[in-house]
Amino acid sequence: MRKEIIFNHSAKPPRSRFIRALRKNSFGYMLMLPSIVLTFVFAYVPMPGIIAAFKDYNIFLGLWNSPWVGIEHVREIFETPMLRQAIFNTLELSVLTILVGFPAPIILALMINEVKDGLFKRSVQTLSYLPHFLSWIAVVGLAYSFLDLYGPLNDLLLKLSGGEGERIMFLSKQELFLPFLLLLSVWKEVGWGTVVYLAAITSIDPSLYEAAKIDGANRWKQHLYITLPGLKMTTILLLIFTLGTLFNSNFELVYGMQNAFISYDVISTIVYSSGIQQGNYSMAAAVGFLQGLVALLLTVGANTIAKKTTGISIW
Repeated sequence: MRKEIIFNHSAKPPRSRFIRALRKNSFGYMLMLPSIVLTFVFAYVPMPGIIAAFKDYNIFLGLWNSPWVGIEHVREIFETPMLRQAIFNTLELSVLTILVGFPAPIILALMINEVKDGLFKRSVQTLSYLPHFLSWIAVVGLAYSFLDLYGPLNDLLLKLSGGEGERIMFLSKQELFLPFLLLLSVWKEVGWGTVVYLAAITSIDPSLYEAAKIDGANRWKQHLYITLPGLKMTTILLLIFTLGTLFNSNFELVYGMQNAFISYDVISTIVYSSGIQQGNYSMAAAVGFLQGLVALLLTVGANTIAKKTTGISIW
């Protein structure tokens, strides 16, 4: 018997997976839309301006009519002692910030998770992440007030010494500048970082802890063999993102804490002083280009290593 194939021309073609996902999660995409627009406007629209790094930019000739100079400005970065020192300072500050600041939220999250009193636990968590909502300029202002010659710290030290000690100009000491930057960075961001790790801790199966208790594991071993492995994925992902900012520095904090007694420049402060204030826009663009390139290489490299060793990847 001959089979007849009937085509239903009125049937709708199957939708693509993207369209189905868009319809299914339309509300979530609407919430993401402002962030997507802001990222596009401030991150992608200005991207053609990177051409200024390879031109002798003249504000009167414009970006496209300025003469090409190739990689002259990139070469100049490594030939200028001030810029080389700024690169070293940026790397030093970033590495120390990662070494000190990255484990701090994990440690604080483990400590908060051990608190049984609900009211005290919520109070500590709230007070710890409130500084995150302060601007860096406000943090710098608080630091100046606290470390002032007649500030609370000097008053406390004078009181502890029985009134016989001398007041110390903390902000004028070069050797204390870097420790102050690290301390302020950790104080401002450690509480906010615990939010992610506390959320990850709550997702760990409680039955694992119950089984560990039955086997005689104390709290330290429970953290060592259950909690920390449960935080592995979150920790690696955040570490990959953090390594991408290795050559970025906190401009507001460093620039705000500088004074006549301190000589410590990072890439961002050099870009601002010599690139923006003195009108050397090509140099500023070249530094920004190198920062972005290094950040890309570090992120891709860290992600590749993490994928091969642990199977965790951000893409």
